[in-house]
Amino acid sequence: MQSQHKPVLIFAQSGRFLAQSATQAGYRVWVADCFGDQETLIAAERWQQLPPLSELSSHELLSLLLMVTQGEECMLICGSGIESLYSILNQLPSTIQLLGNSFDTVHAIKTPRLFFKLLARHKLSVPETVFETPENSVDWLVKSALGMGGNHIQHLNSAQSNINPLTYFQKMIFGSTGSALFLANGTHSQLISINKQNVSEDQHSPFQLGSIETPWLISAQHKKEIESAINDITLETGLLGLNSLDFIISEQGKLYLLEVNPRPSASAELTKNKAILFQHHINACQGSLPSPSIMQSIDNASLYYIYATHDLTIPHNMDWPIECHDRPVPLSLIHKGEPICTALVSVKNKESAKELHSYIEQKLFKQLSPLGT
Repeated sequence: MQSQHKPVLIFAQSGRFLAQSATQAGYRVWVADCFGDQETLIAAERWQQLPPLSELSSHELLSLLLMVTQGEECMLICGSGIESLYSILNQLPSTIQLLGNSFDTVHAIKTPRLFFKLLARHKLSVPETVFETPENSVDWLVKSALGMGGNHIQHLNSAQSNINPLTYFQKMIFGSTGSALFLANGTHSQLISINKQNVSEDQHSPFQLGSIETPWLISAQHKKEIESAINDITLETGLLGLNSLDFIISEQGKLYLLEVNPRPSASAELTKNKAILFQHHINACQGSLPSPSIMQSIDNASLYYIYATHDLTIPHNMDWPIECHDRPVPLSLIHKGEPICTALVSVKNKESAKELHSYIEQKLFKQLSPLGT
């Protein structure tokens, strides 16, 4: 049946999950992203290739989005990557209706000095954070407010990044990291899921996101602290739609807030009904939260990122396991360290998930020879 909604324009580094969710919810979908994987091309009525986001200005991005829309009315949903290009949110023409956080909201969240002042006003716990390079670099991390997926985090004593106004330094906390997925309507928030985050085994990017697991059963007190934090942050900044809060629980059992991602995050893929969640994002952006709360028991699920261990090209006859998503089109060139795809599995326990992810990875790499061999 033909959708009666305005088309949804999705901008993200990878738009696949949002594109599929929007299609399942009955929307026509246009996508501008960097990958154009097989599933995105199937879901999208229109698709626009983007260069690496680090090479893209907001002016160039707006031009590319206008090429996609061809002057037609649509609704814009931004995913990963808006952190570094959010100035575009003040430049949208009247034909593009933003469904998500405004320029002012993203600015408040992604400007470190503003964000950590906000947390301090509400007496929310964070690791020791400074904006000038510490004299003693031991156990200090250097971070960028524009980063995503953990790639921007480095040990200060081995960091090679240039220091700029969006760089900040945090004392390292030893413990377990997670994320809280939530909906917000500008004044109120609603917790959806709590997820465990694990880093990959890349020595050159030690904090790169490797996998996400749900549910993560934390204490009632920690859950209460998270709900209080997302309520405080939402009320002060006007957060809208799907967002996530990253946090760490120290080895001593204390919860510290790390950052807010003011857009739908990868953990949304671990929820049960993606079409319903997508519609809840739109409804929340328009001021309405679901009643009763949609937080519920979620089956054990694990989203795993598979990175290239060498430069490679995707063959024509690639046999992809059914659990794989974000599958590159044949002949795509993947450089060492770049993501090949993701794998989503639902299992009874974490050990079974690890075994299945290992099997999937082995099956893939048997088919992927290094370039030149």
